[in-house]
Amino acid sequence: MSISAYPQRPGNKSPLLAVLILGIAAMADSPALVAADADAAPAAADNQDIRIVPQIMAGTAGFEPGVAVEWRSALLGDWVLRPEVFLSENVRVGAGLSALYDFSPALALPKNQAFELGPRLVFHNADHTGWEGDALATYTYSLDDQPKAFRQSVGLLGTLGLCDHRDNGDNRIQIGASLGAFYSFRF
Repeated sequence: MSISAYPQRPGNKSPLLAVLILGIAAMADSPALVAADADAAPAAADNQDIRIVPQIMAGTAGFEPGVAVEWRSALLGDWVLRPEVFLSENVRVGAGLSALYDFSPALALPKNQAFELGPRLVFHNADHTGWEGDALATYTYSLDDQPKAFRQSVGLLGTLGLCDHRDNGDNRIQIGASLGAFYSFRF
């Protein structure tokens, strides 16, 4: 059973069962099998969640505006995959990838709020900053009323970890931290 705080879907009782039923429906080429039992399996459109997330971050690596894509699915359970691209302090493209876990149920947050935390690996591609491995935390507040919770949301994010810092040809590892804000739109 999925315990994710968002999006709560009545049919998400068992992601494995949902995948099995969707697979059988795809092999049988019968969309009616997918919708036959709403409690056993959600409709294919409800089975995944993709969000576009414009964001701005500032910290030890400088000011970095960018965009992320958050992907949730029944296969991932309470995990979120979050690739991102951004402009580094010297206008080069940097990129990163995070795997976040939804801790909202454990924190007993209201249904219009969420908290996720997980590892993040990023390459800043800047003059003084290269690779960074850190923890990323996001706090999200839904701007929508139910039942389309989290279609539009805003939030805060923060990172803390270790960063490869280059200064006059001398590489060293230092603590890296960033804070930021984002807007999220769910398709």
